[in-house]
Amino acid sequence: MPDLPCFRHLVRPRAWLRGFSLMLALLISPLLHAQGGALMIGQQGSYTLSRAFMVLEDPGGQLSLDEVLQPAQQARFQTVAQIGSATNFGLTSSAFWLRITLQAQAQADAPAPWLLEVAFPTLDQLDLHTSNPRGGFEHQRGGDLLPFASRAVPHRNHVLPVTLQPGLDTTLYLRVQSQGTVSVPARLWQTGALWQHDQREYAVLSLYFGLLIGLLLYNLLLFFSVRDPAHLIYVGFVGGMAISQAALTGLGAQFLWPGQTWWGHVASPVGLSVSAAFGLLFACNFLGSATRMPRLNRVMQVLVGGWILTLLVALLLSYAASSWMVTGLAVVSVTVVVLAGILSVRARYHGAPYFLTAWAVLLIGVMIIALHNIGMLPSNLLTTNALLIGSALEMVLLSFALADRINVALAEKEQAQAASQADQATVEALRQSQERYRAVLQERETILANSIVGIAFLTPEGRFRWANQAMLEIFAAGDQPLTSMEPFYLSREDYLRVGGEVAACIRAGRAYETEIQVRQYTGAHIWISLSGKAVSPRDLTQGTVWVMTDITRRKELEAELVRTSSVREAILNSALVGIVLSAARRLEWVNAKFAEMMDYPREELIGRSALQLHPDAAAWENFGQRAREALKTAGSYTCEQQFQRRNGELFWVEAGGNCLRPLDPEAGVIWTFLDITERKKSEQDTREALERQRELNELRSRFVAMTSHEFRTPLASILSSGEILKHYGERLPAPEKAEVLDTIAASVQRMTRMLDRVLLIGKAEAQMLEFEPQPLDLEKLCRQLVQEARTLQPDGPCELRLLVAVGGGAGLHDEKLLRHILGNLLSNAVKYSPLGGIVLCRVFLEDRQLVLEVSDNGIGIPADEITHLFESFHRASNVGAIPGTGLGLAIVKNAVDLYGGTIEVSRLVGPAGSGTCFTVRLPLRAQTQDALVQPALL
Repeated sequence: MPDLPCFRHLVRPRAWLRGFSLMLALLISPLLHAQGGALMIGQQGSYTLSRAFMVLEDPGGQLSLDEVLQPAQQARFQTVAQIGSATNFGLTSSAFWLRITLQAQAQADAPAPWLLEVAFPTLDQLDLHTSNPRGGFEHQRGGDLLPFASRAVPHRNHVLPVTLQPGLDTTLYLRVQSQGTVSVPARLWQTGALWQHDQREYAVLSLYFGLLIGLLLYNLLLFFSVRDPAHLIYVGFVGGMAISQAALTGLGAQFLWPGQTWWGHVASPVGLSVSAAFGLLFACNFLGSATRMPRLNRVMQVLVGGWILTLLVALLLSYAASSWMVTGLAVVSVTVVVLAGILSVRARYHGAPYFLTAWAVLLIGVMIIALHNIGMLPSNLLTTNALLIGSALEMVLLSFALADRINVALAEKEQAQAASQADQATVEALRQSQERYRAVLQERETILANSIVGIAFLTPEGRFRWANQAMLEIFAAGDQPLTSMEPFYLSREDYLRVGGEVAACIRAGRAYETEIQVRQYTGAHIWISLSGKAVSPRDLTQGTVWVMTDITRRKELEAELVRTSSVREAILNSALVGIVLSAARRLEWVNAKFAEMMDYPREELIGRSALQLHPDAAAWENFGQRAREALKTAGSYTCEQQFQRRNGELFWVEAGGNCLRPLDPEAGVIWTFLDITERKKSEQDTREALERQRELNELRSRFVAMTSHEFRTPLASILSSGEILKHYGERLPAPEKAEVLDTIAASVQRMTRMLDRVLLIGKAEAQMLEFEPQPLDLEKLCRQLVQEARTLQPDGPCELRLLVAVGGGAGLHDEKLLRHILGNLLSNAVKYSPLGGIVLCRVFLEDRQLVLEVSDNGIGIPADEITHLFESFHRASNVGAIPGTGLGLAIVKNAVDLYGGTIEVSRLVGPAGSGTCFTVRLPLRAQTQDALVQPALL
């Protein structure tokens, strides 16, 4: 760790406390079990080592163990203070060597393995040197700068194993150094006692972090519910506290960031900085300090800036500097917040008592941890966990404060709602008054505004009180007076029906509107638009006012339009193609054929976006872009496009579109669609049939070429051998005659193997091969196949080697398929290595798969022919005169596929020449066990 001399003068004032502690230690030392750096170890579950150490301060941090063992350095060791800080050395850049001799009792059942625990997780470096009976020291390392996985014992604290020999003394040298507080609360444990102790500690820590998580989630939900930023700030405060406490308790390094050493090193000051900054912002928000305490609010804002600076220092600069800043700012910040709480309590601000109590508790915890960090207080359960205890109590009390704030807000809201309801009642009364005045004004406005239409006032009995000239003209009354509306209705039934409807509307305070056919004085029938309402909704005795308009011409036009539209609709719906009118890519109208084509009711298509017609948004956008460009340039567009029916089925249509206005697709486009799915399918079937015919012709050509080439040699051998036996059989010696017969047999066997391979390919392509795994001695089978490959090529110059890494154990394999796979690969490797070399067959397990690897130093495979390597009757262009059928690798590929595996081929280039490596990976079946690697070299 870097030396920080600029901070050393800050810790000198504690020298007087060390002197006082040393003097008191001399008075009480006879009462202690440890004297002069030695401690007697018996049958107890644990022993405290902190006050039994001898300590040597190394200001430069450069001393090694050999230097410490020198007499001059040994004389510098001093006993630690027996009261006060003990082995808490505060914030210092010095390294400290702690020495202790453990005297194990000479008892038969005395435990030998022990665990040394240093219960201060944030120590940076920790080195333990343990003497052994043979002389010398054993070295172990620890500290939070090392990855958690490298710890000898996976524990949140630093725990190292120590072996004590009964009846012998064991000397420990413990070197510690840290950029932060250097505290060494060391304890020696038996394993069982430590685990029992950990159960209690982990239970307490679980409760604490469970409390933090509960408060965080609860206030986060409250924020989304009430939208009060104080809850979100409180969440940030709790989150920062959780990060810092996870680092200080060691749980973060153990469970959250075990491999992130840098983050584990800075997590504590970062978490404390975040928590403090949000805590100050919470205080400002909760207490309303910006308006109630502006001066103190500015101080808290400055402190927030200081904490942000501390966060940057922790992330970018010295850890020691950030530790000092955290220690100083914590005391000042909590003091300022407590002062703000006192002022708020005096001002009787809601929730202030809870707030003040919470921060007072935290202030006590911060003061204790600050005095502990600078070495003024010893390391014990209370001092090391003071911030933990204080923060837990503080967060609970702050939650109470927030709850009190919510209750106050609800009460204020209820009062505001009551006031609002009173205001609304007043507004409603005013509105009703305005409606009364508006009714009077509306009567006059109606007469004036509708002077060009028929206007009449009727009594409650339906008699005309007054009618304007337009009304007389509508009924062709001339000079005749209008007394009642009854004579103008076509029937008394219409008159009574309309009268009943009008009465119901008037009683309900609603206006009445209708379109009705009536009779003029001349007897002609006309259509009128009739609307009326009461003069005064509150006083029906004042009668009603009516407005009438002659709409005969409009009705005639509507009837003609309906007739014309019906004819066009019938024509378009009778069309055998889908017809659509679209505007802005929305379906304005569709005919029945298109709705049937899309499997939608017409009502669901009209007014909807054309997006639902296409398989996806990308196809919709692409179609629209192409169509728009063509329509703008040519005014029409035709294409073949895939559409999607309501049930998700895709089908092909031939689409044609024309603009309503020339070259203006935005004004609307008329589309016609013809279902061409069957035509597309027929075209595809034709293409596939032609492709299959081409493949069959190519395969037939290969087969004819192979048979004419490969069968010629064995047939020639059989023919020549038969002629020799025919003409010279009686004169040939027995050995020569046997040799001729062997030649015939070998040729027949060769032809038989070629035919077997052709039949096997036929079975594979007809899916007649089966996968039948059975228990099999894999190593034995591999040896047989290697031996068979040698037998088939007895004169070959190759050296065959077999390397089996599965131990020969029985497993579930298909022997038939393995013979096809491995036999053909070995045969090819030997056959295509005419210059010799090593043919290596490796069988091993990898990622729960059986791997068969065959490599050679042969002629290799051209790179551009690897993709065709597994096709039937295909042979590489560089095989020359080497005989072959081109079926071996096709059989291998079919067997591997049936097995459910994969095959890979790679070209080898090296000093020995080119070559090929085939790697087959087959899934490992049940009962196949991993075995130790046992290479077998043949």
